[in-house]
Amino acid sequence: MVKKKNKLNDLIDVVKRLRNPKNGCPWDLQQTSKSLAKYTLEEAYEVIEAIESNNNKELEGELGDLLLQVIYHSVIAAEKKKFSIDDVIDTSVKKMKSRHPHIFMRDESIKTVQDVNDFWETQKKFERKKKGAKSVLDGVSVNLPAVTRSLKLQKRAAKEGFDWKNANGTLKKVKEELNELSNEMNINNKRKIKEELGDLLFSCINLSRKLGLDTETVIRDSNRKFEKRFKKMEKTMNKKKLKWNLNNLEREWQKSK
Repeated sequence: MVKKKNKLNDLIDVVKRLRNPKNGCPWDLQQTSKSLAKYTLEEAYEVIEAIESNNNKELEGELGDLLLQVIYHSVIAAEKKKFSIDDVIDTSVKKMKSRHPHIFMRDESIKTVQDVNDFWETQKKFERKKKGAKSVLDGVSVNLPAVTRSLKLQKRAAKEGFDWKNANGTLKKVKEELNELSNEMNINNKRKIKEELGDLLFSCINLSRKLGLDTETVIRDSNRKFEKRFKKMEKTMNKKKLKWNLNNLEREWQKSK
């Protein structure tokens, strides 16, 4: 029986060829993990976009692009004798097995989704302490998108009991922050306006969490809604040959709802 070739090796070979010092691609030879970081982030977002558009063909391609990034970073690390793609896979396998003892070690104490989440949080807290974390907030990457980082910080704090009892309490805080922003705007205190606006946005993200909604999804849905309505209004404005002033725009905007 002919052993099926490992397709992962095909991709590794492509990257190694591109990185060959003698006859590789000039652009690829200049790349480092640091220079590739922005592309890795872009590919991750494009995967999400393909998922949300329910386009399986696009998802197939975008997952390939994201996998290429994983291989690329691993090949660069292997060149420096730091780690290889095999090490990356081994580490991931060990982590997943250790975080699923109910599957791989027959731990019958974990039965529900909540049990799984609680165990994961305990494991992650242990791992952070092992790495030298002194605060429950340590380890939340500063390079995360601001909304995502806010949410992670809030979840960490909530796990320690620093949280509103319900969404109504959080909504009250949102209103409080809105009033504070309004007050600073009235006296045109630019430094405080920035601070209070930040507090308001932070509180809105927290409200989204308390409502059980994914903030990124909420904002993306709002973006799509705005885009759809604006394009509808834009089409009407051009069709009617209306002048682009605020009165006409507002009237057609209301009609586009």
